[in-house]
Amino acid sequence: MNTFDYEGIWEDVWGDMQKYGPVHRHHRRIFSGLLKNLPQSEIRTIADIGCGEGSNLFFLGTLFPNAKLTGFDISTTALKTARSNTRAEFGILDIQKEVPPRKFDLVFCSDVVEHLEHDTVAISNMARMTNKYALIATVQGRMRKNEQAIGHVRNYEYGELRQKMEAAGFEITKIIEWGYPFYSPLFRDFISFFPASEKISHGQYNFAQKTIAHLLYFLFLLNRSDKGDVIFVLAKAKSN
Repeated sequence: MNTFDYEGIWEDVWGDMQKYGPVHRHHRRIFSGLLKNLPQSEIRTIADIGCGEGSNLFFLGTLFPNAKLTGFDISTTALKTARSNTRAEFGILDIQKEVPPRKFDLVFCSDVVEHLEHDTVAISNMARMTNKYALIATVQGRMRKNEQAIGHVRNYEYGELRQKMEAAGFEITKIIEWGYPFYSPLFRDFISFFPASEKISHGQYNFAQKTIAHLLYFLFLLNRSDKGDVIFVLAKAKSN
């Protein structure tokens, strides 16, 4: 059973990482490319599963300004910050155990399923709450010790996420694999070999942390978008 302390890590570690971290910023760049062609008229409701402090939910609101936003997370600490950052409804939810009583036109889930002991149940529950589209992003390939330290119970095998989403009833429409070589393996290996260096990404970011994150963002622009250990899967509910 995964008993990781997500309240504590939101207080002491993740902080501004989702907002300023270079990988999270690239996530949003790739999300935009995947979602920009979805008809605005079809996306009236959006759910972010594992919304954290709300940066991605806020970003989704800029892509679909007329959509009603809902964020779900297991951390009350994260949701407290999210409520102050984003115009949305919020609720406590463990997607491994429960499904909201309504469906959403877009179900979004980033950097979550790798933390879930019962990920197949969670993905099936996301399929049950998806009215039209879903986008799931996670990490695959070799898991480093520092990733275990932040609650990963798995990194996906190549092709595994697609298989699990299809088994849950999703129809896959687009897959992007990103990060080679500067994020993965180079940066991930560097952090694994020198774990103290990872602390620069922790907590509330000062000027120096923001500057380093900005420089890494530009370095990661050189990564390939057809190879890497960060995977994004856009799918449709099978009935659509």
